[in-house]
Amino acid sequence: MKLILYSWNANNEQVLADNLVKMGFEVAWFRKECRHYTRDMELAMEMIPCIHAEEAEAVISFNYFPIISMICNTCQIPYYAWVYDCPHFTLYAKQITLPCNHIGIFDREMAEHMKAYGVETVYHVPLAVDTEYFGERTRQASKEQRQKYACDVSFVGSLYTDQYDYFDAFFSEEQSGEKFDTERMLFNCDDVLLREFMKNSKLNLNLIREKMRENGLFLGEDYFAKEEDIFLPAVLEKKITVEERRILLSKIAEMINVKFRLYTDSDTSELPKLHACNCGRVDYHKEMPLVFTESKINLNITLHSIHSGIPLRVLDIMACGGFVLTNWQPEIAECFAEDEEIVTFRSMEECLNKTTYYLSHDEERIQIAAAGQKKVREIFSYQAGLARLFQV
Repeated sequence: MKLILYSWNANNEQVLADNLVKMGFEVAWFRKECRHYTRDMELAMEMIPCIHAEEAEAVISFNYFPIISMICNTCQIPYYAWVYDCPHFTLYAKQITLPCNHIGIFDREMAEHMKAYGVETVYHVPLAVDTEYFGERTRQASKEQRQKYACDVSFVGSLYTDQYDYFDAFFSEEQSGEKFDTERMLFNCDDVLLREFMKNSKLNLNLIREKMRENGLFLGEDYFAKEEDIFLPAVLEKKITVEERRILLSKIAEMINVKFRLYTDSDTSELPKLHACNCGRVDYHKEMPLVFTESKINLNITLHSIHSGIPLRVLDIMACGGFVLTNWQPEIAECFAEDEEIVTFRSMEECLNKTTYYLSHDEERIQIAAAGQKKVREIFSYQAGLARLFQV
């Protein structure tokens, strides 16, 4: 089969293309910025001739672009989309039901949520990781290169101190609505609790609608999402994640005789404990693998909008042979043996206790990391993931 790979400069597009070729597919690239997810006619007018000229039998992309499903439906060819963001609001576009769509979603609960809307074109397809590249990158690194990233505990990720911390935009001013108690929900929150809050509180829904429009969160007539489908992940679930990351990472930064490093491009100037540990952003392909191999403990704190799935960060760490300490997730528990291939926590106290324990139990920690790397290589390779995507 000959495929068009739609490129929007996502991480790992080359890895995707290379693995498609290894599986026997012929790949042609199509690169053009999507200026409107549902109405970019300029993109359509360029992609349709490309599909015909290449005699392509399908289109594939990371994440889902409704305009591409319209194009594929017109050309009567399949569209394969592998979604690695959650939330991913284009899934609520009306084009999601087009029969050409084959959409793999890494978060099983999100896939089930879409099916509850009657969408039959989405499936659960866990993410994949380039085990070969990460293994090669870490093997080739010199002792000096590796030593640069050596530390006890590290965290790679955003603290959401930018304009996308929508919570303050919604709740900074007094309103007649009920106060959202983020403290009560730290490491103790689920979708049911938040939906109950939305249902039973006295939130000013008119004010919420106005704020959603002001912040670009109102999707418009091309989408069928309910307000809560957007408000919960983009505002409430993100706020809980923001507080969990800031508080827990600050606690770890305070631990005596623990060398902690934070790798983020978030502004930490107003968070002095974290600012002192902030080493800035690391390059995904060149530097990040060395962070994971040279950190005794790699911490993962999952976005609350990922309800069940295994975050890519967890797979990346394990593929590099790093030790993972992560918040508990249903699919992590299903795929990895606790305390044998991965270590999880359900509270801040448990995370801090396990950090102390595994920093003082080197052999146990190294064995767990090696077993986790072996499991990831066995079941989370790109070719295994693509086989799942194309079988749907």
